[in-house]
Amino acid sequence: MKNILNRTQSICPVCNKSIEAYYVEGEGKVFFEKECSEHGFFRTLAAESADDYKEWVKYPVINIPPKQAMTEGDPDDAGCPLYCGTCHNHLQTACCVLIDLTDRCNQHCPYCFALSEMDGDRSGEPTLEEIEAKYDLLLELGEERPFNIQLSGGEPTVREDLPEIIRMARDKGFEYVQINSNGKRLALEEGYAKVLKDAGASVIFMQFDGTYDSIYQALRGEPLFEMKKKAIRNCAAAALPVTLVPTIVGGVNSQNIGEMMDFLLENVNVVKGIHFQPVSFFGRHPEGSDYPGRISMFGVLRELERQRPQFKYEDFCPIATGHTLCCFYSTYSKEPDGSVKCMLTKKSKEEGVSCCDAVSCCDATSVDKLEVIKKDRDFVLNKWEIGEQEECCCDGGASECCCESQPEEGLMDMDEFLKYYRQNTFTVTGMAFQDISNIDGERVKRCRVQVLSPDNRLIPFCAYNTIYRKS
Repeated sequence: MKNILNRTQSICPVCNKSIEAYYVEGEGKVFFEKECSEHGFFRTLAAESADDYKEWVKYPVINIPPKQAMTEGDPDDAGCPLYCGTCHNHLQTACCVLIDLTDRCNQHCPYCFALSEMDGDRSGEPTLEEIEAKYDLLLELGEERPFNIQLSGGEPTVREDLPEIIRMARDKGFEYVQINSNGKRLALEEGYAKVLKDAGASVIFMQFDGTYDSIYQALRGEPLFEMKKKAIRNCAAAALPVTLVPTIVGGVNSQNIGEMMDFLLENVNVVKGIHFQPVSFFGRHPEGSDYPGRISMFGVLRELERQRPQFKYEDFCPIATGHTLCCFYSTYSKEPDGSVKCMLTKKSKEEGVSCCDAVSCCDATSVDKLEVIKKDRDFVLNKWEIGEQEECCCDGGASECCCESQPEEGLMDMDEFLKYYRQNTFTVTGMAFQDISNIDGERVKRCRVQVLSPDNRLIPFCAYNTIYRKS
């Protein structure tokens, strides 16, 4: 008899009909299972360890619905994620809203959630006037302060008017404008990082899959590690912070997680975080009915601890808004002796860590919801800022700099202490995106990363890329 841990709603991977789904314990693991009366039984890995899963889902969460629904949802109430919009059933307002600027890209990756093409069609790209209308709509829908904006694609840097798009967002009052990029133009075009910084870009979320060209050959179709390093050096020169974004595929780069962390520590003056994304199978990916390379966010954390024991599994927890199975989070500082220190306290973990590190969510009715929303968005704004950069006489870049001196512990005055820890604090986060095999209606209802679609609906990210992107 199956040990069912949780029930939810999903869809058939073949016909998209709404069907029941279950998190089931078996073989010491947890699987996501569902069955369509017409197309049969489907099963995919949810957690490599049932114990990890059962402990993780105990964390408290708080959900704050959107200011207003944008659609009526499914008139027959078939269930999430059908008829997205967001609808009256959605339970969590967005922290970040993603706007696709283009389907074009300057790469053709074997793994691409957006199905981007190097010679993609420009006709569907939003004009500046349409982008301005999107910004105005988001200002109307936002609560305590405007949503955080992610400019994405495709590859947004292929648009020559990207600086103007960034500047428009900042002029309208959006405090955080993130650029999702592969970094290629940042590497190849000297001064381009400063152009984006001067326009108001907050951070580059840079595709970064490892420290060996063989990894990039497998995931991106070309050797890119030297180009990634050059892009990061150029961002450092422009004081434009970077967050590394690896797509983790089991057996391809899962064994390289520790060396990715070493790279972060070597470049912590500009690399302010790493955001792991266990591979999800939507968009373009190698075919295979068993989804080769599937790894859960629990598997990523266990690999991180195994490869670099200073990053302990117990250091991490979900954030308190959204859904516990969507992400993990912790903050660290690089100490003067080269070690790392977890900045997440035991108390904050027990009470339910929010993006602000300090929201107790034991009783959702007792909190100031607008304050939670503000702090939720401020977390992203503040965590990936960069410290003030000093002149450097070296040509080698951050990881080879001979000018950087580490202060001796105990000899720093307060100003030096604050400056040092601002420059040497970084985040380790992860987002477990869903695909057609494991899309969970309860997670979709609580999604806090949403896409503003071409027809101006706010659609949860995983639902958008699984069902709606090309429809």
